[in-house]
Amino acid sequence: MSEFPQWVQRGLAHAGMIDPRISRQAPGEVTIEDATGRIVLFTGTSLREVTPMAAA
Repeated sequence: MSEFPQWVQRGLAHAGMIDPRISRQAPGEVTIEDATGRIVLFTGTSLREVTPMAAA
């Protein structure tokens, strides 16, 4: 995850994401998913969890 700013890396670690990886990229958005199915959206200025309720 070193391609992301340090604040994103810290946010992913703080959220407890396990083995996060980029799962999808679109202009201005990167979707990051971990081994448990949790999904986080990174837009360049914000980071928010978008995991569907069924996967939680």
